[in-house]
Amino acid sequence: MRAVDQLHVALKALAAMRSQWWSATRIQEFQQQALILMMQHAATRVPFYRRMNLHPESIASAADLARFPIIGKREVQRDPGSFLADGSMPAGLYASRTSGSSGEPTTTYFDREAWLLSKYALKMRRVAATSGLALQRRVMIVSEQRPEQLGALADAAPAGFGLLFDQRHLSIHTPIEQHLAALARYRPHVIYAFPSYLLDLIANAERCGAALPQIATLYTSSEVLTAAARRRIEQSFRGRLCDVYGSTEFKEVAWQCQHGRYHLNFESVYVEQPATGASGPVILSTLCNLAMPLLRFDIGDRAVFGSTACACARASLQMLELAGREGDMITLPSQRRLTPYLLTTAIENEHAILQYRITQTRPDAFRIDVMVKAPGQSVAWRSGLCAELARVIGEPVRFEVHEVDALKREPSGKRSTFVRAFET
Repeated sequence: MRAVDQLHVALKALAAMRSQWWSATRIQEFQQQALILMMQHAATRVPFYRRMNLHPESIASAADLARFPIIGKREVQRDPGSFLADGSMPAGLYASRTSGSSGEPTTTYFDREAWLLSKYALKMRRVAATSGLALQRRVMIVSEQRPEQLGALADAAPAGFGLLFDQRHLSIHTPIEQHLAALARYRPHVIYAFPSYLLDLIANAERCGAALPQIATLYTSSEVLTAAARRRIEQSFRGRLCDVYGSTEFKEVAWQCQHGRYHLNFESVYVEQPATGASGPVILSTLCNLAMPLLRFDIGDRAVFGSTACACARASLQMLELAGREGDMITLPSQRRLTPYLLTTAIENEHAILQYRITQTRPDAFRIDVMVKAPGQSVAWRSGLCAELARVIGEPVRFEVHEVDALKREPSGKRSTFVRAFET
């Protein structure tokens, strides 16, 4: 990263550290003004929106966002060039590509201002808010990249930030036993990883009798973090965990404060809030990316939003709970749809289980693959667990529990808690 970009990031981060304490009124005014300008820009200069004849001069409030269509990955896949603003050429932009784990790989392009803000400055604000600004900290990032790609990640990091902290990478695709040794040598103060990776690390350490280092701050993202997983991770590493919510199309969207609420990065993204207390789709609009302004983008996730003040005193929009992906909902024979995370509490209450995956094999049948603390020993708990899961579902379904040695990860490095093995 060029020195001028590093200075830009530092100034933006300082501004964001101040703006996080704005009043709700000031935040609302900022978002409305930024959204109006972005809608006018999109309607004027972006082919996909321009052909809708939205009349930019008539866009005067946030309510005009309803005139734009809700879009998703399929629309961007179908004609990505139509979402680029006039004069924006991919070669001169920053590219962010999904892993394709959803079956819909896409590439989003960012202009320089948007990239430096959403990729770096807002992340620095979150780190300062959740773990302080102590110098010379050791940071370990567990990456979904292959081992041979880690060098490029290190080269892309802002060089000047090495004066503030030392940063190293591990590939999630290398044997986890090597990770235990690397952590023991490096003893990081901070670690970034998938929740499932940290749980694997804990399970492996328990099996081989290895001691885990104390890690003061842990950041997780990309997978739903359950309450039981949080407790296990924090207890094992004797640190505090902050979950981060983001996407390839918008980068970091929200992050957890010390009171567990996900605060929106309102400087870069606008969220259409469903009814308070109800689970609803997460629909996002950029407030900063002029190169590829995605408006009313249905990210495919569901969340519960809150309206009461947070004890941390930040007035930004809060997500109380991330309820998983819309496509991951359980569809039952009665056509009822339930979040699979209703089942996780019952599973995680069984202390014999280290890791698990729920697979819906048919509308009325589920397979629970589990890694257990003592393989091949007592199985008396299985019938009780199946009965409790059937009670949670509330209609005739069949559960089977299978003990496995390992749970396979997706090519992206993620591991889904729920998988549907049939077409709905």
